[in-house]
Amino acid sequence: MTDTTMSASGMTAGDSKETIQKETIHLKAPGTGLVDTWKAMGPGIAAAMTGIGASHIMHAPTAGARFGYDLLWVILAAYIIKYCAFEFAHRYTMVKGETIINAYHRNGNWPLWFMIFQGFANTVGIAGRALGCAAMLWAAFPFMALETWAVVILLGTVAILWAGSYKAVEGICKLLILIFAGSCFIAFALQAPPPMEYLSRLAPTLPPIAAMMLFGAMFGYFPTTLEVAPMQSNWAVDKKAGMVKINELRAQGHKVEMDKDYMKNSLILFKRDMNISYIVSMLSGMIFLIVGAAVLNPLGLVPKGSEMGATIARIYTDTFGGWIFPVIIAGGVAALFSTVFTYFDGQARITEECAARLFKKLDTPTARKLVYRGMQIIWIIAGVAIIYGLPEPIFVTQLASVMALVFSPVLYWLTVKALKDNFTTDFERELLPSKLMFAWAWFGVIALVGITGWVLYTQFLM
Repeated sequence: MTDTTMSASGMTAGDSKETIQKETIHLKAPGTGLVDTWKAMGPGIAAAMTGIGASHIMHAPTAGARFGYDLLWVILAAYIIKYCAFEFAHRYTMVKGETIINAYHRNGNWPLWFMIFQGFANTVGIAGRALGCAAMLWAAFPFMALETWAVVILLGTVAILWAGSYKAVEGICKLLILIFAGSCFIAFALQAPPPMEYLSRLAPTLPPIAAMMLFGAMFGYFPTTLEVAPMQSNWAVDKKAGMVKINELRAQGHKVEMDKDYMKNSLILFKRDMNISYIVSMLSGMIFLIVGAAVLNPLGLVPKGSEMGATIARIYTDTFGGWIFPVIIAGGVAALFSTVFTYFDGQARITEECAARLFKKLDTPTARKLVYRGMQIIWIIAGVAIIYGLPEPIFVTQLASVMALVFSPVLYWLTVKALKDNFTTDFERELLPSKLMFAWAWFGVIALVGITGWVLYTQFLM
């Protein structure tokens, strides 16, 4: 809400443009009730939706089916280790009123090149997610080959993006994901073993040697990949959260006054968005693994190849009966499709932003659009090659997840450094995370370096 007052008396409609620019806008503090919380939610949910995809639907049931509850602790650990990366990226935008890519760029051009390179490398991840989504579709509609379904998903995603019509299907996707997640929680309630049988596995233990690839993949993709941190910052900019709105008004020539609780309440709403989405995503990931261990492990069934979708659906058909098969397939397709879409859009936006900063001639609306769409075309061409060259949804996604793990320490370090180096005014320093949060963040960076080194050593040097 805004209250508008004039900064000088006696103004008339015929005053000059300079006079209009002296208009003062007063911003009231946002409310913090349930309705206000719901309206403010967005970037956290978007980040969570990128997670409830390959990690939950592919990695968690596979871990449960192959290794029972041995890797359950990994999900909890990954969420704890990575929390500050997403919190700090969102906080940066709330306080500075700009995308965190600005802070990355202040370290030189190399972070921009790093993110562009990561965008190209993420072709493997996009292909893996498309294959996973295709496997769910193939389980219900096997009249087309798995590879053909995957290509249709890639082309359909780009068609929807370029037509600007994703809003028309976004609501349906969210509803199906909610139904899918709800079915998972119910299946857990009906199939879960005694609590102490799996709660005792939350303490970290050394994974079996055979599980190291999956171990690294889970740390790479749970709760989601760390390039989602700058994506989440961009989504916060689009949401006009915190200082973003104020900076925009000031750029228009207005003088802006804030209620004393404007930033305090804005940060409360951001934390709720972040924490609610994060906790729901974490619990659902753990439940996917537990139900996979309870249902698939005793049967000796492991999701793989084109049968991945049917095997995962078995978790639910064994619990509820055959009638739930189309519900689960629809929810799985929606969840995996939403991650394909989010990366096609979010990663391309990051590449566009980095390219425009590196090459000023690309910083025009037409050039930015060409970079954005050009990146997506590259992903389609390279993705099709991967899909037909290695049509194994689980393996391709695990490979992409380990690659994401390798990239993650650098992105985490850049994000922590962004707050330490750029919150320089008294106003900004008051909104820094606590010393405990910074210690937590540095622990996360060091932990990811250690995990990455261990996974690479066991996979390639032992």
